[in-house]
Amino acid sequence: MLGKNSSLKPVLFALVFALAASAAHASDFIDSALTAITSPRTAGLGGAYTAWDDGISTLFANPAGFATAEQELQITELSVWISGPVFPFSSAIAEAIDDDPDEVLTTPEVTDLIRNLYTRVGLTGPIAFGFVGEGIGFGIFSDSGVVVETVSGRTLEIRAEERVLALGGVGFELPLPERAPGQLYGGVLMKGFMHGASSFQEELLDIPDLVDDRDIGRFADEPFTLTTGVGFDLGLRYDRTERLALALTAKNALTPAIEARYASLNDYLDGEDAEERESLWAPAELNLGLRYRPVTPERRRGVSGMDVYLDYRDAIDFLVRPDDAENIALKPALGIELLLLEVLSLRTGFTRGLPAAGLGIDAGRVQVDTAVFGSELSKEPGLRSVFNVMLGIRVRL
Repeated sequence: MLGKNSSLKPVLFALVFALAASAAHASDFIDSALTAITSPRTAGLGGAYTAWDDGISTLFANPAGFATAEQELQITELSVWISGPVFPFSSAIAEAIDDDPDEVLTTPEVTDLIRNLYTRVGLTGPIAFGFVGEGIGFGIFSDSGVVVETVSGRTLEIRAEERVLALGGVGFELPLPERAPGQLYGGVLMKGFMHGASSFQEELLDIPDLVDDRDIGRFADEPFTLTTGVGFDLGLRYDRTERLALALTAKNALTPAIEARYASLNDYLDGEDAEERESLWAPAELNLGLRYRPVTPERRRGVSGMDVYLDYRDAIDFLVRPDDAENIALKPALGIELLLLEVLSLRTGFTRGLPAAGLGIDAGRVQVDTAVFGSELSKEPGLRSVFNVMLGIRVRL
């Protein structure tokens, strides 16, 4: 028979694992974004929330949600993600190809555009298979992208990247004292990832010739970095009532990674040894969350349901990586999802100091989701904000 305090053990385990990574220096961390996939649905709310337990996105929110999530089998998904001024930058390059590059790319408008440029075009899928339900969740996903960003002055870095992420876990009910109200759930998720990136730097005035020549194969001759890792997420969720839930997730509780650097992508494909290998970590993140489901009276015709989410994310970064901690103003997140007529979902949110909005159409086996949302690339509010657009189509059984 478990004692009254046995339900606290998962919390202690989560904290121990999370703090284990704090021994690593900030320079020994990879980007935590490599360990998760962003969907248009969650993007429209400002991210996957800690108290989430709805569908495939539970894989990237909280493994405790597997215990109560309704069954969902996703066969595939195609989502396009566009970040930053993709179209103005593309238009400037296209104009420079047809005209004088010196004249077009030295205008004040273009100079302002590239002063702190970050733009990305990404694709999630077609490998995007997953299952959630019956207390378990698992999936395998792929995504790719091309990034263009300013390195210094008029020098730009162009980077192509590809990633595969596989993950699976279980959710289960935990005991509470006999008279305690509500239910307590726990969860464990294991994940593995592989991320490859090849990049090179180019002066702005040379970009039109590069695009005109369509020299995509150049990436194969440039330095290539392969990052691989495995790790765990741990989660808790306490459903005080049917309408109110509190949750905690220790993401990347223990997630070591290896970064191997090759002289070129061709060397990697040919089986050559890496020039350098380094042991790294995905930074541990402790997220706190709340979900509230307001009453939707029958007189409000057409309203099928409403969820309100509130998170405080990465609460212990000042312990795990004190040299790289974010401003606390970037940590709160608020999301609201309204379901109309069981078909149309309206979403809005606020995260990292920036707004988000989206909508979804559920056509049974096919669901279409769109989102417009902000991302803050710096550690301080408003220093390097980028707005994004996502459009996704996913197929379910």
